Amino acid sequence: MRIKNIKIKALVSLMCFTSAILPFAVQAKSDLRLSISREEMNLIQYPAGITIESSTYYDGDSDDLVTAGLGFTPLSTIVIKPTVAHPAQPTLQELRQLKLNRFIDIKTGEGSLFGFQRKNLTQLFDGKIAGTEILATYKNNEESVGLLVQIPLDFDKNKPCIVAVPSTNSDGLFNAYDIQIRGLWGLRHNCAVVYNDKGLGNGIYDITHQRGFAINGKVQTNNLLFKPNIENRKHYVKTYPNRYAIKQLHSKQNSEERWGEFVLKSIEFAFYQINSHYSPTKKVIFDKDNTLVLVYGATDGGGAALKAGELDKNNTIKGIVAVNPQISPYSETIPVNVKVGEKPSARIEYLSIAEYSTYASLYIPCAVPAIISENKDMNIPFADNYTYAKNRCNALKKAQLLIYGTPKEALEKLRQYGWTPEMERQLPYYYYKETIGLPYQYISAYGHFDVTERMCDYSVASTQKNPLLYTGKVEPLSETDFQQLWGWADGHLPIWLGNESTLLALVNNEDIHSPRRDFYSSSDNKNEIDYNSKGAICLYEKLKDPRVVFGMKQVVASANLNGIKTFIIHGRNNVKQLPDYTSRAYVALNSQVEGINSQLRYIEVENSSYLEGKPPFDNSLVSIDYYGEDAMEWLWANLTNKATLPDSQVIHAMPRIGKIAFTPDATAQNLVPILQTPNSNDIIKKENGELIIPN
Repeated sequence: MRIKNIKIKALVSLMCFTSAILPFAVQAKSDLRLSISREEMNLIQYPAGITIESSTYYDGDSDDLVTAGLGFTPLSTIVIKPTVAHPAQPTLQELRQLKLNRFIDIKTGEGSLFGFQRKNLTQLFDGKIAGTEILATYKNNEESVGLLVQIPLDFDKNKPCIVAVPSTNSDGLFNAYDIQIRGLWGLRHNCAVVYNDKGLGNGIYDITHQRGFAINGKVQTNNLLFKPNIENRKHYVKTYPNRYAIKQLHSKQNSEERWGEFVLKSIEFAFYQINSHYSPTKKVIFDKDNTLVLVYGATDGGGAALKAGELDKNNTIKGIVAVNPQISPYSETIPVNVKVGEKPSARIEYLSIAEYSTYASLYIPCAVPAIISENKDMNIPFADNYTYAKNRCNALKKAQLLIYGTPKEALEKLRQYGWTPEMERQLPYYYYKETIGLPYQYISAYGHFDVTERMCDYSVASTQKNPLLYTGKVEPLSETDFQQLWGWADGHLPIWLGNESTLLALVNNEDIHSPRRDFYSSSDNKNEIDYNSKGAICLYEKLKDPRVVFGMKQVVASANLNGIKTFIIHGRNNVKQLPDYTSRAYVALNSQVEGINSQLRYIEVENSSYLEGKPPFDNSLVSIDYYGEDAMEWLWANLTNKATLPDSQVIHAMPRIGKIAFTPDATAQNLVPILQTPNSNDIIKKENGELIIPN
């Protein structure tokens, strides 16, 4: 470059002797400077704020990108019990295996209709994918975000592509569904895949022993995913032993506000990695103009995908698929209306997951007897566990949250709020599995609550592990090492050990007997369990706390996707991310915000929920993940081969027929594909700000 500059100066000096051509010399010098500036700008730039923790090549045999060396045949054949040679000091491969070891139920259609392709597996090829994996952290002020880039060995340099996968729920980088379904789709299409943990990760901190997890899963005392500052810690531990802090609940950062930013940063990091990996010089060879960038997320990750689209003003992202997105659309001036089937059009109130999940946690325990009564010919999973439903009803009546205090009254409140009769079979299971943990994590995050505040007299504790005579009492960790929580955790509380006991859970510190889980807790009468009615009512009232209201406003979505081609896929029977307040409201608002420029398609799937079509719901629900992958294929066909995208539509998926746990394998008659030209009676329409959804 120095020699080049000398030549330029000499040339300019020579031309200055001739006044007639001086203007041309000045112009030439200006153009050349501009050219040099452009050349410097085209150099690969290291992304600000990112620290690379490790870079590892996997050979696709002993270890790989998607199964950590386990292979899809074992994962889809037997339940593998994870083995750790030294439980207190697992290797990095063992930690990855702890997270990626999940039993794949091929009856749902995974392995044939979506996900890995079982028919292509052989003794020599078990679906393992070779490539390079780069683990990194992005730090912005006090916030730390985990990033993971996977570059397959057969990355297509001639048709480069990146698939960004924000983590599902509140999980970290190695969520098995993200890597083995969403990430696998990208790797199979020879794309680089980049994951981000949305600023949450497995940020579990053991307050007693002052330890937590590093980004790679190692237990450490410093350089952690999350380390709270606890004043007078020894006094806290003495008063509240066996307690833990969780990043989403107790970081006081409300990361959801920046989910879209984290996705865009992950894409920037992926570009840096593929350029560094393949560029023969230090110049950028892959950019947004020659590289196809797609974002593919589910639940909270689906919400992050949509928020990234709202922030992308540079046309970097070419396509988005959001499955059951946890999203809170909002407008002060634009109302949204939804009409479903023959029902009259209804105005949809803008509500967040904190609001509607708190409402569910308040009324479901009381409503269960009415659910049983109105579905006498149907098996209602976990309904028999609600022995003390009447006590919750009495507590709600006493608090003037019910007039008559009957299960039927509570069920009617749930129906009016958005839970339809078709959803009711899932509600006892949903409350039992999620309990108060779901609304609590969002309220705590939105209110920026500290762990020492013990909001509504709750804290996170290790609980008894033995399912015999299990009552959710606080006990020290046993039967599993703290290190192995890394593998069990999926980003939600409780952390289950099977179906009958928990490793970590929210506990009622003020239980009359001793601190324990809500489901076994008494608020007033030591002889009567009421599922901690005081705690549920307190959370309901917390929704009016100015701190929480402010936090909810921080995370609202505009529904302006900047013309990005987008599919939203939502299960019609989803009890966790209620369609009315998430996808339906978002699509209706988008149709008014973007108008004719909108490229958003909405696919609503009958007989589908947040659950996966596995027992005990294998004969009533289908897997929603099939439709996420189907939508990705449509985007791919459109963006690479200009195929026409399908219209918004209702999919009449059919559950498998048979007794629970004995249903046949799913086929295309169950998982009905998205149609390019659907029946006119199935098309979802947007007219004058109203979303019209056929039955």
